[in-house]
Amino acid sequence: MNRMSRGRRGFTLVELLVVIAIIGILVALLLPAVQAAREAARRMQCSNNIKQLGIALHNYHDTYKTFPPEAIWHGNVKGTTPTAQTVRNYTWIALTLPFIEQSALHDKIDFSQPALTQLQSITQTNGEPMLSLMLPSLQCPTDAGFARPPWGVGVTSYGGNAGWDDHRRKHLDTWRAGVFSFYDPTKLRDIVDGTSNTISIGEVTLRGYCCRKAPTGPSRWQGGSGRMRHTRQSVSRAALLATAGWSGWNHPWVKQEGKGPVHRADGTSGGLWGKWTGPNHIMPPKYYAHYSMNTEWPAPGSMHPGGALYGLADASVRFIPETITVGHAPTSYGTNGNVWFALQTIEGHPAETQVVLP
Repeated sequence: MNRMSRGRRGFTLVELLVVIAIIGILVALLLPAVQAAREAARRMQCSNNIKQLGIALHNYHDTYKTFPPEAIWHGNVKGTTPTAQTVRNYTWIALTLPFIEQSALHDKIDFSQPALTQLQSITQTNGEPMLSLMLPSLQCPTDAGFARPPWGVGVTSYGGNAGWDDHRRKHLDTWRAGVFSFYDPTKLRDIVDGTSNTISIGEVTLRGYCCRKAPTGPSRWQGGSGRMRHTRQSVSRAALLATAGWSGWNHPWVKQEGKGPVHRADGTSGGLWGKWTGPNHIMPPKYYAHYSMNTEWPAPGSMHPGGALYGLADASVRFIPETITVGHAPTSYGTNGNVWFALQTIEGHPAETQVVLP
């Protein structure tokens, strides 16, 4: 008996569309989980970067019995007011290079010479000046893809805590409000609030945030609502090896855009503490004002959702959310119950610095 062979029936258009829709739904459901896993990995890498910097600071302290100064500024190396006005302006990271496996780079630098001039004259293996050096281990992977600042000054994702410029304390020089200072480098014994209650290192976004202060707008003390800056707008970023400092802002590599010093984000005039800075790339000197997170100030911030990573003075790392209590600005002494400000001082009121971090 001959059987009539029948051809296999293919998918109809409706069935094919249903299958495609199901696949699309599955991808849409899985994509956020994949992105979250990738961000978790990037955040872990960023946390490790800060951890290594924290350990390096302790190794530096073990060697020199003090943390590094905020910067070598106006020839200041030994913690005394300098007589010569030689603008050296090497950052604390430059001083810490041997402790983050960068001894070869450290040995190429003559710290008795002005930073901007010398680092422009030293050539890397790729032919670029040392001034433009970027170290992957000092960049947050979540902040990748940013455009390197014009004329190639190297920056980093991590800044040192110098406290805030309006803080006044009864027992310590006001130039040493945080872990990093100019004149008198901090020792572990100086951190009387406790190393586990004091921020030493924090993230500084490589892109920066645009000014959002308006005459009728929200207070500049509030954070978390800034918008990203265009790469050619003036913005305080954390310089890797060399900073403009106070007298270095008029250096030709800093003034190429012809803007001169950048003033406070709210339009008022500024001074040394993070207000005078090179357009677009240089942050005096590894300092960020702790007014709040992700704002127009040279303040801590990150591309991580909801907050930023911070290294404490005991070399531990914590993620602090944008929702941390900011309260109002401090006045003459103390922190007025402000948890955010209390974390930045090395000698605040003890009751205010006993905080529980997430």
